[in-house]
Amino acid sequence: MYRAFLLVVMCALQAGCASTEHLIENLQTVESDNYVIFQEDISYIQKRGAFSVNWTVWLSKGVYKPELENTYGTYYRGPPGCVSELMGEHPMRPTKVYDGGIWVPRDRINNTPRVYYYSSIDKEAALRVAGFIGAAIAIATEGDIVLLPSEEKGSFLDAVSITNLPLE
Repeated sequence: MYRAFLLVVMCALQAGCASTEHLIENLQTVESDNYVIFQEDISYIQKRGAFSVNWTVWLSKGVYKPELENTYGTYYRGPPGCVSELMGEHPMRPTKVYDGGIWVPRDRINNTPRVYYYSSIDKEAALRVAGFIGAAIAIATEGDIVLLPSEEKGSFLDAVSITNLPLE
């Protein structure tokens, strides 16, 4: 019963991400001198899901360089492990750490920058918790780009600026 419930939840989460699918299609590698830089670690709290659970998201300080782009925007990848998130606000809870960065839309009137990461799966834990079918679904998405929900207007993500000035 628990495994069936988990499978339904995983499928619902997959379906819920469909509205951003166009943002990760037709990606091309990009070479550019542009970059985004964060002088310090940045975090924000965001409510997600049907129960409005608080999630804390961190971006590590560092230089974020363009790696992929399409007609909708550019993906700026940060240092390894630069994206962290946890459910809740307490720093002692387990934190998920990912490679990723920030997506900057071309149309900043109708879209806001978003944090993204590359999905990674603990295969043994997925098998234990979700069984074979749930683990197969989770493993099939490993390495995919995951765009986090848009942060509210007026957040630090709105202030992201792109530069190509020489790094000091």
